[in-house]
Amino acid sequence: ETFRLEADVHGKPLPTIEWLRGDKEVEESARCEIKNTDFKALLIVKDAIRIDGGQYILRASNVAGSKSFPVNVKVLDRPGPPEGPVQVTGVTSEKCTLTWSPPLQDGGSDISHYVVEKRETSRLAWTVVASEVVTNSLKVTKLLEGNEYIFRIMAVNKYGVGEPLESAPVLMKNPFVLPGPPKSLEVTNITKDSMTVCWNRPDSDGGSEIIGYIVEKRDRSGIRWIKCNKRRITDLRLRVTGLTEDHEYEFRVSAENAAGVGEPSPATVYYKACDPVFKPGPPTNAHIVDTTKNSITLAWGKPIYDGGSEILGYVIEI
Repeated sequence: ETFRLEADVHGKPLPTIEWLRGDKEVEESARCEIKNTDFKALLIVKDAIRIDGGQYILRASNVAGSKSFPVNVKVLDRPGPPEGPVQVTGVTSEKCTLTWSPPLQDGGSDISHYVVEKRETSRLAWTVVASEVVTNSLKVTKLLEGNEYIFRIMAVNKYGVGEPLESAPVLMKNPFVLPGPPKSLEVTNITKDSMTVCWNRPDSDGGSEIIGYIVEKRDRSGIRWIKCNKRRITDLRLRVTGLTEDHEYEFRVSAENAAGVGEPSPATVYYKACDPVFKPGPPTNAHIVDTTKNSITLAWGKPIYDGGSEILGYVIEI
């Protein structure tokens, strides 16, 4: 719309009339027209936009001195761009957080919300990330690892959507690396169909918390490593079941963080899947049955405990 600044001016001798914005004199243009007469000052601005708002000064001067009259003009319009730069923090392979400041010019109306958009640097089309952001920050998710994005933010008031503030290009990648290999693997509690694998944490977590471990086994007669756990392990041990009796197995363990699965530990030696065998207990009820001048006949019962294996024979000592 057009706005007019008009004032009656009187003085002896007749004063010189000037219109100022700040320290600079207002110049006529296609949209700005100055129509001063001896007794009237008139400034007309057509098709007013937001930047036409601000303080105008009418100055009247003659040999007796000068006098200034400030006039504040508020142009109701869409808001200006948010104040930058856009701060991009918490960057990972799939998300980041954007932060910005409110626009210096609100267009004469309160900022109701912001619109956030994104585009890949290899594309021209913008897509909406969020259209009703009421704070000055936003966590953007579901981004693609390795892609480079530019984000832009626009303020909205009741007169419309303002000019955008763009971010610098942002490459989506994790700020950390893969974890190191777990250490000090041990295999205990061996039976004919199960073993317990234990380990220590890796020296390096890659800058991100270890979220789990992967345990793998390999049969001496095979060539492939087979994952032992279906779910992520957070403990430092795993009972591996479903082994084949008398087969020999080796194991290795890998750590996982937000960057992915790290290098596996060195493999253990081979362990045979079999029930443990211990020394048998003593024979029972040993006694002499008969004697001669050069022999003794002995008798005894089987041990109560065979040590987990069939008794192969007996040793007799005198």
